[in-house]
Amino acid sequence: MHAQNRASSRNALHRSLFHFAASSIASIAAVAALASCRKAEPPRAAPEGIVVRTGAVVTVDIPLTYEFPATIQSPQEVEINARVPGWLQTQATPDGAHVKKGQLLYAIDPSQYRIALEAAQAKLAQATAQEAVAKARLDTATAQRTFAQSTYDRNKGLVSSGAVSQERFDQYTAQLAEAIAAVEQANADIASAKADELAARADIANAELNLSYCTVSSPLDGLMGPSKFYEGTLVGNTGQQTLNTVVQTDPMWAGFSPSANYLPVLIANQKAGTLTARVSLAGATTAAEPGTPLRVTDASPSAEGKLVFIDSMVTGSSDTVLMRIEFTNPDTVFRAGAYATVEIGLGMQKDAIVVPEEAVFARQTELFVWRVKSDDTVESIQINALSKHNDTVVIAPGTIAKGDRIVVAGTGKLKAGDKIREVKEAGAKTGASETSSSTSSGAAAGSTSKAEGK
Repeated sequence: MHAQNRASSRNALHRSLFHFAASSIASIAAVAALASCRKAEPPRAAPEGIVVRTGAVVTVDIPLTYEFPATIQSPQEVEINARVPGWLQTQATPDGAHVKKGQLLYAIDPSQYRIALEAAQAKLAQATAQEAVAKARLDTATAQRTFAQSTYDRNKGLVSSGAVSQERFDQYTAQLAEAIAAVEQANADIASAKADELAARADIANAELNLSYCTVSSPLDGLMGPSKFYEGTLVGNTGQQTLNTVVQTDPMWAGFSPSANYLPVLIANQKAGTLTARVSLAGATTAAEPGTPLRVTDASPSAEGKLVFIDSMVTGSSDTVLMRIEFTNPDTVFRAGAYATVEIGLGMQKDAIVVPEEAVFARQTELFVWRVKSDDTVESIQINALSKHNDTVVIAPGTIAKGDRIVVAGTGKLKAGDKIREVKEAGAKTGASETSSSTSSGAAAGSTSKAEGK
């Protein structure tokens, strides 16, 4: 029994070793087959050059514009004053209203000025009557003087013959003198009456003027401000004269002070008729339509204008010169005192050299672009940037020219002499980004191969 059991154990051990050996041989064969597959796979070619996106330098016509900060001003800001003392009776126009020239704004109690007018008119009537009486006296005195003069002349030659006594002739002489004096007095009374009449007429004119001041009207078309005094207040005395202010709102001015260096080009374009001006309220809140919430939009209120004033002197401390743009403001969106932007147009810059803004990079305080040479290597070219236009940079001539090929994307990892290659397919990465992408793709491919081998 024991001998048979030992034989069975040996047979089982032989079978286990046989299966183990067979499994090992199969594993070795599989590894060998996988190794042969890897050796058969062709090696991946390393990419040549750094992938970038390039473009050709172009020229465009660019409008020459300059922006300056400005302040909105009204051509007329008139204080509405009470020109006569009195009780403010009514305010005929509410605060903040649009008013027309001659429109009634306030009314002051006119009672005392009507009384003064009536008194002046009475004085005029009295002076007129006195003048009439004086003229009647003049007529009587003139007649008496004529009679006395004829009596005197008729009797003067009879005194020497004794036909008329000396005493009687002296009476005729005295009567003539009295008649002459009466005429002179009548003339004086007439002159005095005329003077009184003139004074009465002046009093009437003054009373009528004061009475007219009791109605306060707008001197211009504009916008009324807040009242300083209200109905029932005694106005017109010192410190209580200004009732309100009316501000002209159309047209308006935008005042700005550019450097005096701009004067030659501004004056030249103004004479040539090529100067344009636009006034904008930057950052203003607008509503698309009534009933919608207010929100900030890019479409700020703006208006076309024209340059109407250049100051005769330059401000010495800042070397600036005051200028004004006049523009229409029918909707009164622009109000005096608001801050705005003035954009001055000075014609077109023809054939300006421009490059995309993303193609420009900086080294300390200098700007450069990568220019691609004929062998697809790059060199850095220093540029002189003049201005920005939309998403491009305007370059001064002399460094790069129209048609030059420059790198417009993928500039971050380049250095002088690097070889580049152009992006061919949509969505391809540039520079270091593609390198990491290629590495990841290779790793993924290797994993796939392993999986297929298994």
